[in-house]
Amino acid sequence: MINSSIGEEKPQKSENNGIRRALSLLFLPAVFVYLEWTLQRDCAMGEGYHMGTALLAGFAFGLLCDIPVFAFRRKGAGFAAALILAEAGCLYFVVQFFVNNSYQTFMDPVTIFQGAGGVMEEFGQDVARLIREGAGIIVRYHIPVIALIVLYPLWDFTRRDRWTVAYVALAAVIAQSLAAGSTQMDSFAAPKYTYEYVFNDGIRNFGLVTSTQRDFVYSVTGIPDRPKKTAGIVSRGSSSNGAPAFHGLNKLDIDFAALAASESNAAISAVHSYVAEQKATVKNEYTGMFEGKNLIVLCCETLSAEAVSEELTPTLYRLKTGGIQFEDYYHPFWGGSTTSGEFAVLTGLVPVNNAQSMQQIIGHQNSSCIGYYLMPKGYLSLAYHNGDYDYYNRYKTHPWLGFERFISNGTGMEGYLTDMWPPSDTEMMLGSIDDWIGEEPFYIYYMTYSGHSIYNFTYHEQAIKHKAEVQNLDASTKIKAYIASQLELEEAVTILMDRLTEADLLDDTVIVITADHYPYPLQNSMIWANDRDYVSELYGYPASNEMLRDHEILIVWNGELEKRDEPIVVSQPCSSIDIIPTVLNLFGADYDSRLYPGRDLLSTDEGLVMWNSYSWKTEKGFYDATTGRFTPEEGETADSDYIDSVKEIVRGKLNYCRNVIEKDYFKYVFTE
Repeated sequence: MINSSIGEEKPQKSENNGIRRALSLLFLPAVFVYLEWTLQRDCAMGEGYHMGTALLAGFAFGLLCDIPVFAFRRKGAGFAAALILAEAGCLYFVVQFFVNNSYQTFMDPVTIFQGAGGVMEEFGQDVARLIREGAGIIVRYHIPVIALIVLYPLWDFTRRDRWTVAYVALAAVIAQSLAAGSTQMDSFAAPKYTYEYVFNDGIRNFGLVTSTQRDFVYSVTGIPDRPKKTAGIVSRGSSSNGAPAFHGLNKLDIDFAALAASESNAAISAVHSYVAEQKATVKNEYTGMFEGKNLIVLCCETLSAEAVSEELTPTLYRLKTGGIQFEDYYHPFWGGSTTSGEFAVLTGLVPVNNAQSMQQIIGHQNSSCIGYYLMPKGYLSLAYHNGDYDYYNRYKTHPWLGFERFISNGTGMEGYLTDMWPPSDTEMMLGSIDDWIGEEPFYIYYMTYSGHSIYNFTYHEQAIKHKAEVQNLDASTKIKAYIASQLELEEAVTILMDRLTEADLLDDTVIVITADHYPYPLQNSMIWANDRDYVSELYGYPASNEMLRDHEILIVWNGELEKRDEPIVVSQPCSSIDIIPTVLNLFGADYDSRLYPGRDLLSTDEGLVMWNSYSWKTEKGFYDATTGRFTPEEGETADSDYIDSVKEIVRGKLNYCRNVIEKDYFKYVFTE
């Protein structure tokens, strides 16, 4: 009897060990399948999401993670490796959830890593509150880790034989191949895996694992070019307002075709060829209108057109109505918050790599920036920001953007800034004006801060300061606090105008004002302490797509413009990357318009606004790249040839910007 009993136990024990070993092999694949499923459920990926691709890629990546886990002889070491990998995955997915919840976009790992320190330093209180209020979500994303720990006796993470490891690797390759192959089965989504790849859109189509893999691969190899079509690229056309008088071209004496032929670097040669195909904009009656005048540019934290009114912001309203009228202006939200918005304003390029774009231009020849045209003419060129000097590495980036000095909290501004949250735009203006007034000609740039979130009357000191001014508004407390925060900017601009008036410089100074991005801290989000979508309340309509969300304010003002009988009106769609070529034309600078993806807004070229998601807008309508739908403007029509031609133009421009940013293209053009 005893011997019989022992003989029955051994097969049972062996069977249990086999089950444990199989479950352990499947644990990490199951983790990433679960995380992909949870993220798509929580973030409402949309109709373009390919669940099968995401789950296959997650399963394949989990199998790949098995290989190092099962390399250890001791169970404890293998368990620790599995725990580390599972926790890393859970943490990465939950961070992406909160990023998307905060900004309505996902951010690549490098952007998150670069910004993490600054976020904790400046917004630690908000992050702590987010962790408290989002504890349930954090737990949900950590269920695999909890299960791993609680069910510790169930697992067997000891070393496997080489054949088992080989089978696991083969299964990972097969699963990944199926996932990659499935991305090409949808003709609309397939380009988003290759030549139209964008990290955020990759996630919304194929999942986080796939998009992260693509991001890593393309950071090494570069995003592939689109296969050449037999038809040539359709260049942007002219408006139908009749043939204008010819004043010459905004074009330098550079033979880009010859540069392409002589360039040994194939990638740079291709960019030269692309530029050679572009049409230079025609000079116009406004060319040189502001030649020799001073220039002040303000990129304003979260400013919106709705925040400007005659009653509450009379100075901003004066500048808006007394300058050039831009009737259809947008500042696309490029996916990297303030630094991406600054990048577009200061370089005239699309930040195709989101927040990384600004970091990538450190040490480059950034010849598209205004300062490089004005400083040789004797302009004093200074940049100011009333935040910490090292946030977004501004003390490293801004000296490469055409400024002699960057002055911020920590590089000269600490002497006149009070320790408050958020910092005061008024204090920045009061403390800085004497640096440059009387030093004409000057080019001065301000990145403001007072309009930063979180909007409340509890600890937002600028909103508290201006609370009485907004109490009679017919709006929610959140919107009142937002408007109140912008009144500090109004006060700062009023001080600026008063000092320019005293110095008799209004006619000799051009003021350009725009925002860094739409007021995303008003959207429904835990980190911004919002229980509903306040952006739609501010706008008065649902901001349901990029075009509706990103409409913005652009001011180009000068004292002489204000005296005109009729204002200059720009009715075509335009955006922040159009600011620099427009200003350069107005200042009569010798520049080559072929090198800018934007255009001089006073030219006759067709208006084009593009997003780095490959969406775009022209006078004929809006193309939403997330859905593939074109919505025509009232009274307009567009056939498939027109839509395809503009899509091709947008692809070319975005690819051009990527090459300028990543390959330091201008050093191949402007050689010493």
